[in-house]
Amino acid sequence: MNKELVTDLKQFEDWFREADENFDKKRDQYYIVSNISREPVYPQSLAIWLKDFEERNGIKRVSIHGLRHTYCSLLLSQNVPIQTVAKYMRHSDSTITLKVYSHFIPDTQEQVLSVLDNI
Repeated sequence: MNKELVTDLKQFEDWFREADENFDKKRDQYYIVSNISREPVYPQSLAIWLKDFEERNGIKRVSIHGLRHTYCSLLLSQNVPIQTVAKYMRHSDSTITLKVYSHFIPDTQEQVLSVLDNI
């Protein structure tokens, strides 16, 4: 996560702490995504919100899962080590990440073409 997001999440945590004096004892019961009443927001609600947001702003339709793929692809395209990306993606093994996203690792395709030219 970038520093700005970490700062926002810390503020969000403080917001919960102000509302519930037992927050630190029950922190595993809270959700990152909640409504104004601090109740969990269901995944389908997020998908509906995202779809409406995309339509209102003329943005190409991307599912929440598609955003996950984009996140992973961007990390790999910036040369973040595969083991680190796998950890952030919560993959049990970096080979899973490598199998699905290897085409986003820079220079992979160019390296193949170079090898083929030399055969």
